[in-house]
Amino acid sequence: MMEYRRLGRSGLMISKIALGTMNFGNPTDREESFRIIDAALDGGVNLFDCADAYSEGESERILGEAFCRNGRREEIFLTSKVFMRTGDGPNDGGNSRHHVLAACEKSLRRLHTDYIDIYFLHRTDFSVPQEEILAALDLLVRQGKVRHIGCSTHPPWRVVEAYWIADRHHFPKFVSEQPPYNLLDRRAETEIIPMCRAYDLGIISWSPLAQGVLAGRYRDATKIPPGSRGALKKVYAERITQQGIAVAQSLAERAKAKGCTLPQFAAAWVLHQKGITATIVGPRTLEHFKDLIGAVDVSLDASDREFCDSLVPPGTHVSDHFNSAGWRTGDPPSQIPSS
Repeated sequence: MMEYRRLGRSGLMISKIALGTMNFGNPTDREESFRIIDAALDGGVNLFDCADAYSEGESERILGEAFCRNGRREEIFLTSKVFMRTGDGPNDGGNSRHHVLAACEKSLRRLHTDYIDIYFLHRTDFSVPQEEILAALDLLVRQGKVRHIGCSTHPPWRVVEAYWIADRHHFPKFVSEQPPYNLLDRRAETEIIPMCRAYDLGIISWSPLAQGVLAGRYRDATKIPPGSRGALKKVYAERITQQGIAVAQSLAERAKAKGCTLPQFAAAWVLHQKGITATIVGPRTLEHFKDLIGAVDVSLDASDREFCDSLVPPGTHVSDHFNSAGWRTGDPPSQIPSS
């Protein structure tokens, strides 16, 4: 049965499983996407996570059409994100006032909605003062086009800086951070999660299955299957390691002994960690979603958590899911990526 948790200072009660839509449009076709959306609604999911860069805007179009068809827009919280490059122009990316305002208008049109419930900064933009970024978001909130704001994969110090800038200028404050978090990369535990708990930010984590490694989809880090996410881009391939695959194999045995699937165990592990509000699952097929939503009914005891700690100790990692955030190494990217 679905459980709902408070999303930080927003007071919103959101499902602990959020539906990620990155696959909608590519590789998941429209009709299969619609089936997944309807199944998520029927399963109690009320947070649908999207971004303008997903499938070059097609993911937003599919979501917008789905809610026009089923008439259930008011039942859910809809998110989108801005930052990634969405065109060839010099201002078609980043978090400048110009791009934030323009990107939001385009997302609203694709989503066929008057407002976005939570609008996320997909990554931090070190080239733009945070005062300018927050002022742009403040305008969108005052116009009624955005109801809450959040950030994704941000350095903790940058989030705290934004908090105090917002406090000083009476701008809206972030209600949630979206970090990568799974058993293979636990570095969010060292600073991001404690920061969120201290400042009452919700945590909606991404990649609970470690990009499919914790679903058992890879057997050899040097032989990535064609058509898998790891085969799409170098940044994805870098996250697949032999150490991570070995952890997945050990975890699969534990999951079998508990009577659940490996993906269910991996997602349940995230949901059992302190400070986590929800985790985003991004199924490619309806069958994948039906399996993943079963994670809400998996209960992990102390011995299960100790077993996981023995595989990957708290705060450590065997796979780098922060590799799209240059700030982790002190080397912010000079170019804005497309995804």
